[in-house]
Amino acid sequence: MKLRLIAGFAALLFLTACGPSRYTSSSTNLSSISEFAFVQPYSYIVLYGDDGKGFYDENSSNGATKIITNLINSERFPFSDMIEADYDGANSDIQKWMRTFPDVDPSKADRLRVPKSLRKMLDNSGLRYGIVIYSYGYEQTVKGYQREKVEKAASKIIDKAVEAITGIKGISNPYQNYSVSSPYGNVLFCAVIDGNEDRVIHFVKEVPTLASHPEETADVSELLHKLLKEFIR
Repeated sequence: MKLRLIAGFAALLFLTACGPSRYTSSSTNLSSISEFAFVQPYSYIVLYGDDGKGFYDENSSNGATKIITNLINSERFPFSDMIEADYDGANSDIQKWMRTFPDVDPSKADRLRVPKSLRKMLDNSGLRYGIVIYSYGYEQTVKGYQREKVEKAASKIIDKAVEAITGIKGISNPYQNYSVSSPYGNVLFCAVIDGNEDRVIHFVKEVPTLASHPEETADVSELLHKLLKEFIR
């Protein structure tokens, strides 16, 4: 799980550097839309303890969501009052959908199928366009972070020795993700849905240049403003 998550962040950084991280339908003019239905953000934050084992942390996830919501409400974005969502119940299809965002190619985001309960939310809001924001990140304890650095260094030494003898690369670390630059990380995603056409018309994958903490307001604010730059009035 841990290798997959950190490798996933490395992959996101690579894809963002090599390809577009934003998509907007050619027939859409976001600046002409006066108001969007703002659906409660969803965060999936993994916490790694001293033993290096990771798990979904509800408190950290709720904290990340609260920061995003507060920042949205304090800024002049053209979003309606927040629409509450029950991501563990009636709206579980939306959170499952957002958790696929890290694997989405932004240029193909218009192929995403809009969840049924999200379509219902838009119908009930009376607004044609809806916006969802997803935070995907991780945090590590200091002890766990130091432990990982030692393990990665040992793994690198082993792999170099095996490669020198056999020519085979990456025996102990097939992802080659030896570098641990930060004990935390965060990526933000945004999707705008056209309720009339039942499709995604705008999608953004925003990866920070430097490590961003999912529960530090300053870090989240900087990333959020980049994510939502098309909406700043």
